[in-house]
Amino acid sequence: MADSILALTVVTLGIVTLLTAQQQLSRQQGQHDARLIAARLAKESSDQLVATGRPAIIERGGYRARATLDQVTVYHGSRLVVLLRK
Repeated sequence: MADSILALTVVTLGIVTLLTAQQQLSRQQGQHDARLIAARLAKESSDQLVATGRPAIIERGGYRARATLDQVTVYHGSRLVVLLRK
């Protein structure tokens, strides 16, 4: 009886640990995806600035990238995601 309870406890702890790890990995994947999107938009806006010689603004999927001669910023809503300065 005690062995069964101990085994059940170990299995339960293992399942809880796996679920917690999976949730954390999903959260990290979302953060990395957001950073990748922001980096790509920063690159696109800076390329457009170089091509046209004028400040560039790109809006896509809730992100807003703005490139000027001094800096490149990317916002997601009102949250600053990327800031690059000269």
